[in-house]
Amino acid sequence: MKFAQALGAAALASLASIATASSPILAQYWPAYNAEQQSVSQIPWTYSSKNGIAYYFVTITTKDGFEVPADQPTSDIKKFVSAAKANGVRPVFSVGGWDGSLHFSDLVKTASKQATFAEQIKSFMDKYGFVGVDLDWEYPNGVGIGCNAVSGDDSAHLLAFLKVLRSKIGSSKLITAAVSTEGFLGANGKALSSFKPYGQYLDYINLMTYSRSGSWSSTTGPNSPLRKCSSDSSVQTAIKLWTSRGFPASKILLGVPAYAISFTTKSSSLQTTKINNKWSSKAYQPWTGVVPKGAPGDSNAPTTDVCGTKTAAYSGQWQFKDLVSNGLVSSDGMHGKNGYKRYFDECSQAPFLFNPSKKHYISYEDSRSVAVKTVYAKQQGLGGVFVFDSAGFTNEVYSSLRSSLYSRKSRRHELPALHA
Repeated sequence: MKFAQALGAAALASLASIATASSPILAQYWPAYNAEQQSVSQIPWTYSSKNGIAYYFVTITTKDGFEVPADQPTSDIKKFVSAAKANGVRPVFSVGGWDGSLHFSDLVKTASKQATFAEQIKSFMDKYGFVGVDLDWEYPNGVGIGCNAVSGDDSAHLLAFLKVLRSKIGSSKLITAAVSTEGFLGANGKALSSFKPYGQYLDYINLMTYSRSGSWSSTTGPNSPLRKCSSDSSVQTAIKLWTSRGFPASKILLGVPAYAISFTTKSSSLQTTKINNKWSSKAYQPWTGVVPKGAPGDSNAPTTDVCGTKTAAYSGQWQFKDLVSNGLVSSDGMHGKNGYKRYFDECSQAPFLFNPSKKHYISYEDSRSVAVKTVYAKQQGLGGVFVFDSAGFTNEVYSSLRSSLYSRKSRRHELPALHA
């Protein structure tokens, strides 16, 4: 995937002048498994905030600790760390992920295992020059992909491990965690009454406010809704949960997805539904249950996941750049093309594309929706935002995200009734 050219020097200078060390963070996850499409040199470093965070994604858990997946060349690690530091960005490596969290529960189950795991993390960090670690456990007290080791005490063990890890690596290194919108769960399967103790050891949590709709959903819907509307969660509800349970807003980074999801609707016309007697919405449509082919390369060939589960279906996913390069939408995401019409749902504050002849519905992020999210993050006192992942957005969307994050203006004209 060809990396688009960086912002002009004048624009970059203007942005840099308002992005200080105390400014909100703009962090990015780099998909190391996708290095053929985006090399280290092609990462859009110029859009990261100074003193921001670049995540090497991902190392995966094993029975004995963690490792770099076989399809990720370790030669890229030192290149990544060096490039991040050269651009004034803090390089952090991520452990876990959807496919790589199978053994987290066992690795932190006892004090001796916690000490061993912490030592392994420190050794890896020191070996490559990382300045921190991101714990991407998906999810404590949950089977995740389907076969994760699970204990009702996972969240308690994680807290104990964080204390050990902090002691091992010291206060100058970063500890972050990619977390669920549902929070840390207790033995009863419900969110803990307080997340405050975790804030003692975590520098940031990366709130994964995406994948709120998908192949499991009863209707179509936004990938990352601002308001809950008819989705199972949202940016607003997730932030409210985490902050109401005592986790500092300033240590929360809000997730912005650079990928899109797809559905095949039952009808070639969109139905309008009323939500909370307030918004008329076309975002939630009956669909066939058939996920259409996504970006070029999306395959429905039989595959077997890490749990041994066999599937033969399209993912229906697109990187935003793929939507642009394949002629479905303009480079800022604001205009549909070639039979696709762009809609913007006022309730969820999320755009989608619809092609009536194909009955294809694609939920994505564009220049307007990323501005909405970043301004809302600022209004709520969050530490900033992160993008998953760095290979997805065009310059126009990145520019909108970054300028919204660092602009001194409120841009309230873009944010109608966000308090509701």
